[in-house]
Amino acid sequence: MKNIILGTIIIASTIGNSFAACTYNLDASTAEIEALPSNIPTTKFPTITNQKSSFLIPSFPSNSNTFQMYMGTSSDIAQKILINSENIIADKGIGTTGEYAVEFLIDNFIKTPITNGSYISMGYSFLLSNTDKSIKVGTISLVNEQANGINLNVSLSKEDGSGENSYTYPISSIPAAGLRIGLFINQNSKQIGLNINGVNKGYIDSFTTTPTKIGFIEYGVAWGFTAGDPNIGKTISGELITDKSKITLNYAASTKDICEIPL
Repeated sequence: MKNIILGTIIIASTIGNSFAACTYNLDASTAEIEALPSNIPTTKFPTITNQKSSFLIPSFPSNSNTFQMYMGTSSDIAQKILINSENIIADKGIGTTGEYAVEFLIDNFIKTPITNGSYISMGYSFLLSNTDKSIKVGTISLVNEQANGINLNVSLSKEDGSGENSYTYPISSIPAAGLRIGLFINQNSKQIGLNINGVNKGYIDSFTTTPTKIGFIEYGVAWGFTAGDPNIGKTISGELITDKSKITLNYAASTKDICEIPL
């Protein structure tokens, strides 16, 4: 009888784990985020629902040169940035073999080029580390500005600390459902790749030390929207997607979400 009961518990536990969502907790408080080092005003996103963050485009005084940044991350990451922003140890474990994918969906954005000198961006940073040191910091952001139009800007730090590799991908149109950006990390070949709304850009970066942890920071930035601008009050939003059930782009066979579940 004890064996039957034990077997039932094990089966129930296995079933529960197999359906558990793969999540990342954006639980940093407003106080934690506002304490982070930044050269522009920064606060927590007004709305964070699970892994989706949003803000309304604010109105700025005429001739103001002030930006406003909104941010969401885990409390653990926020505290580690305060301790040492040059060596951030990520907070969610990731496997050391195989390929892993995450996505970011920007579903509310200004989809036509800005012509009045203002600026809007939405995106996220990912942090790769082991238990001792930061290995790679990447930023992926959709930017709309008069000077350059609408572009997806990607930068990835060099592992030796000597700078970063940067890429700009012009975005000619944003689908009604939003722009979906896929990031894939191959632990076997030690490479990082990009997929922009179904267009595979291949591997764009590499690393030498195998990361065992990953972390994320969502952010949005606005500037220059003055009284009378029709975009004031519009929603800008993006969602970090880590669970296989919501990952929709195509990846190599055997790719998994960051919780080890095959796509």
